[in-house]
Amino acid sequence: MSRLSRSLIRFLRRDTRGAAAIEFALVVPILLAIIFSTLEAGWIMVQTIMLDRALDMTVRELRIGSFVDPTQEKMRDSICDKAVVLADCRNTLALELIPIAGSSSYPTDAARCLDRSTDIEPALRFNPGRRTEMVFVRACYVVAPLTPRFALGLLLAKDANGDVRLISKSGFVNEPS
Repeated sequence: MSRLSRSLIRFLRRDTRGAAAIEFALVVPILLAIIFSTLEAGWIMVQTIMLDRALDMTVRELRIGSFVDPTQEKMRDSICDKAVVLADCRNTLALELIPIAGSSSYPTDAARCLDRSTDIEPALRFNPGRRTEMVFVRACYVVAPLTPRFALGLLLAKDANGDVRLISKSGFVNEPS
């Protein structure tokens, strides 16, 4: 090695200016990714839990017969009233009730969710069933992630619009008269 290169290496070893900036530049993106991922996961978990809870409470009312004349709109309104954190719930919640006669009639298709980019609504099956009949219930709520292009928001399964679909399922047997 030449004398010039050795003296340059010694000078660079002694000069510590900017070392904190390099550490900052290396650590901050990782720290921000952890923070935003935690916020994203927490918010999606809260929305999922509230959707599950509201669906269970509404299904209980339907199962015991205290839900008079159930229609899809009334049930959607009931779920949305009980799930207070779901923004624009009435316009983004799809609800299906499907009577089950046996294992062969269990729905094997994917949940039908609303596409917020169009006014076309999917064909939803809604049949609350008769007394002593088993009914499968499925609700799909569409929500935009908090951080769609960063951290956990990149990894979430999204539809063509970049929305996340939260799906809640339940089943019940109507009480006999």
